[in-house]
Amino acid sequence: MDSFEITVLDANDAAAFRQFRLTALQDAPQAFGSSYAAESAQPLTFFEDRLCSSKVWAASKGGTIVGTAGLAPWLGVRERHKGFVWGVFVASQVRGQRIAQALLTELLAYGNQHYEQITLSVTAENMAAFRLYQQAGFEVYGKEPNALKDETGYSDELLMVRFANKKPSE
Repeated sequence: MDSFEITVLDANDAAAFRQFRLTALQDAPQAFGSSYAAESAQPLTFFEDRLCSSKVWAASKGGTIVGTAGLAPWLGVRERHKGFVWGVFVASQVRGQRIAQALLTELLAYGNQHYEQITLSVTAENMAAFRLYQQAGFEVYGKEPNALKDETGYSDELLMVRFANKKPSE
């Protein structure tokens, strides 16, 4: 098992982030609310803006991004106490090395300092991600039927929340 490094990306990392994100969207289209077609049409500034409006952690091996996890603030005046997890993905060739857990650990350490609660949504079919989030202390608070739609049909999403400083499950 090779080692990996976790860093926070900034606008200067937009090209590498774009490349990783587009590959992820191609490799696992059902894991995302967006699509390769939609994001590949976006200019580099779109990805720079994402990196500036969110905090995005990246796991890298040999200088190449192999995993990401993003945390965005809710924007409503009465919702600023909440953060939203997005874009958690680990490249298939490095799965099983606890990279997703390491990314979430970093994200939650930051989130605990800046938010009272952290929310996310995960497709109901994505049991590996669901278990990862449960182990990190997230709990289901709802289910949105037919939340996502593409050419293959609909996907339900499980809505999850984790309150600040909650201890992960063992």
